[in-house]
Amino acid sequence: MTAASQGAAAGMLPRGLAARVGPLSAERLLVAVLVALLTVMVIVPLVAVAMTGFNEADGLTLRHFADVFARPRTILNTLAVGVGATAIAITIGGALALILARTNAPGRRLLERLVIIPLYITPLLTAIAWSWLGSPRGGLVNMAAKNAFGIDQLINLQSPTGVVLVTALSYVPLPFLLIGGALRGMDPSLEESARVHGASAARTLRVVTLPLILPASLGSALLVFVQAIGLFSVPAVLGMPSDFFVATTEIYRLLDNYPPRVGQAAAWGLVLLVLTASLIALQARILGRRSFVTITGKAFRPRTIELGGVRYLLAALVWLYVALAIVLPVLVLVWAASISFLTIDVHMMEWSLKHFRYILFQYPKTYLALQNSTLLGFGTATLVVALGLVVSWVVVRTKRPARHYLDQVSMFPLSTPAMVFALGLLWVYVGIKFLPIYGTIWILLLSYVTHYLPFGVRSASGALRQLHPELEDAARVTGASWSKTMRWVTFPLTRPTLAAAWTLLFIMSMQEVSSSILLYTSRTVVLSVTVFDLWETGNPNALAALAVIQLALTFIVVAVVIRARHREVLS
Repeated sequence: MTAASQGAAAGMLPRGLAARVGPLSAERLLVAVLVALLTVMVIVPLVAVAMTGFNEADGLTLRHFADVFARPRTILNTLAVGVGATAIAITIGGALALILARTNAPGRRLLERLVIIPLYITPLLTAIAWSWLGSPRGGLVNMAAKNAFGIDQLINLQSPTGVVLVTALSYVPLPFLLIGGALRGMDPSLEESARVHGASAARTLRVVTLPLILPASLGSALLVFVQAIGLFSVPAVLGMPSDFFVATTEIYRLLDNYPPRVGQAAAWGLVLLVLTASLIALQARILGRRSFVTITGKAFRPRTIELGGVRYLLAALVWLYVALAIVLPVLVLVWAASISFLTIDVHMMEWSLKHFRYILFQYPKTYLALQNSTLLGFGTATLVVALGLVVSWVVVRTKRPARHYLDQVSMFPLSTPAMVFALGLLWVYVGIKFLPIYGTIWILLLSYVTHYLPFGVRSASGALRQLHPELEDAARVTGASWSKTMRWVTFPLTRPTLAAAWTLLFIMSMQEVSSSILLYTSRTVVLSVTVFDLWETGNPNALAALAVIQLALTFIVVAVVIRARHREVLS
């Protein structure tokens, strides 16, 4: 332990306390505070879910789990959505990564930016747009097919197939980013060796390239699977109308009853938790058997595969995904918000801005939801980045044994559905008198911060590992406190990474619906829940107007941040 790092820990505490306990004790106290904080945030809600699932008025019971397994169809539906969406998202995302990272397809730079845009569009809006396009009776595609060709039903997205496809479209950017990064970091000499020994391009791809990106593929597959089985919005919009229930919609149904059946809902949450934990263990076992090292001290440049005319076909396939995941849903929302009522008859269409006027000036929930979502967005992004930086500093810069615990626990929320954490928080804080946050915006903030903590920790950890500790030590040696060292050295050098993480966290918090739907009240309603309420009450035009406003705010925030970073680079 260096004197500089001990001094840095002391600088994180109040001056008088740091002076009394000393640098070494201050670092111990800091670690103890973080261990206690993350335990309360992450472990306690999960334990509460487990206890609630086994608890009943007269003692411990397995009846709630018997009720869960008495609905095998819902369990199979959940697994089908998870496996199906993961397989499709990995296939599409991996193909897009190969095309844009390793070939000379035209327009690669533009397409790389467009492919990740679905991260900024909540799956709830995508599902609603596709429900208007592909519902069996009133869907725009089916109505157009009937008028033009006399076909009664061309597609039906209010079905299990629709749930899987729309979920996959929403999560394609995750494997695209992870697999694309692995492909760019792969030494091309490994593939060139296979080609020199007579392997065809297809065999090289199958024998060399795909096995070497297995860690990224499995990591993204696990991430997509966890997100898919924990997703509420798409199954609610496209599945519930056709009586297709999954675990999350079943939890919502159980808690939406009076009285709410908390024990059964917790049992469903525990089943999801055990399922994801098992998959994490399986992933670790698979990856632990082999070596996947492809980056050494030897410099290299990623190899671009020069293709002929087929590169235009590949680019067209990427544009097809962009059209299905971004262009069509956004156009449908804008169209629905701009006409008096939904119709494909051009003679009956009446273009109007009355729905925007209603949402902006008459609908009572708009500004309350906007205010709450904005506050939660700013609060979540700021707290997650700040807490992630402190946790990462302990993990990266100290040698405390507890750093392993902090590193592991801070990653738990990444592999746990948001609705499971919401269930735990619901049970923990509903009866705590000395901390009355239940029913307030603070429990939503706690849920958001816990759920998105892994993003802050991993972003800050990556930035700190790139920053040599000698830079901080030099500031400490010259007499700078920890706060001054962070302000003058660490923060300026890690600001680009932290700013990017803050922007993503802000947008994701503005869109969150899975935990919000369980924890909100009439005073703490947020934009995503307001959109869902408008969908439930059957007000599609007002819903579309609110959705367009939400998307506009999201893209304005992204544009402002990108412009600010561009100016910073130029200066």
